[in-house]
Amino acid sequence: MNKKELATLLDVSPSAISIAFNGRKGISDKTRDRILKAAELYGVEYSPRKISASNYISFVIFKEHGQVFGDTPFFSSVTEGVNSSITEAGYKMQMSYIYGNQNLEERIEELCDSDCAGVVLLATEMSNEDIALCNDIKKPMVLLDSWYDGSVKDCVAINNTQGTFLATRYLIECGHTRLGYIHSNIHINNFNERYDGFCRALALAGLVEEDVRIYVGSTSETAYRDMNHYLERAGKLPTGLVADNDIIALSCMRALKEHGYKLPDAVSIVGFDDTPSAFVSAPKLTTVRVPKHRLGMEAVELLVRRIGKTEPMSPICMRIGTDLVVRDSVLKIAQKS
Repeated sequence: MNKKELATLLDVSPSAISIAFNGRKGISDKTRDRILKAAELYGVEYSPRKISASNYISFVIFKEHGQVFGDTPFFSSVTEGVNSSITEAGYKMQMSYIYGNQNLEERIEELCDSDCAGVVLLATEMSNEDIALCNDIKKPMVLLDSWYDGSVKDCVAINNTQGTFLATRYLIECGHTRLGYIHSNIHINNFNERYDGFCRALALAGLVEEDVRIYVGSTSETAYRDMNHYLERAGKLPTGLVADNDIIALSCMRALKEHGYKLPDAVSIVGFDDTPSAFVSAPKLTTVRVPKHRLGMEAVELLVRRIGKTEPMSPICMRIGTDLVVRDSVLKIAQKS
């Protein structure tokens, strides 16, 4: 019999088995005694560990569907920032995943009962309801790349609203008054905040928002496919478009060119993230630069400050600012001859 089967037999969680086997606090003495006696009876082997100060930080990646998070330069840079800062702080990093098809409450309970000093949780694909489940975790935790108003955990996230505000304002300054937004059909907090920044810039400029939103997939293939479908039935396009990220922007640029649109003369476009591909596209993509490495570093530094604190501290939400990188994908209408 293994530990999971023992948990099922005794009608307790796998984390309760782990707590009992490792002599940690978190369950009653009665439950601990019942687990250990059953383990002896059914021959479940375990080696109790001495309780000691942990020397590792857990970097947990939540993947609801994997359509936003992936093996991309963006997330690679974020992970490098996390890893380098954990090492610099004198800890080791343990990486693990939580998947959307798992019992989220149980996996979060396991985080509570683990021996790690603290948790950096990459919450890009987490919904507000998912994030709310983290509120009861007593272990030091920092949410990375997502947050919502009901969270009581520290967070480090992108200033998404600022980024698309800058992008939209630039299009307006270049003479564009008919603007649209290319929105992912995958709903995450980052993309919602970016659309909000787009709307704020329109409102400030006094432009009537006609809600020209083009919904596409989040991967290169699905964004290209969906943009093709849109263009087959679309009427007059906006002269300027803002996209949720570079992957979507570059894929839609490909579809636009294949449908005969000259870029940026017919349609201008701005991305978000400043991935390496943005610099080698034709035309080179104007985009919003995110300090990706710094995102990971700041999350770890905030967590390390939280570790060992016994007095209550209000949660901190740190927003990392963005910069607009102007390249060749936006036409300056006012200067057009």
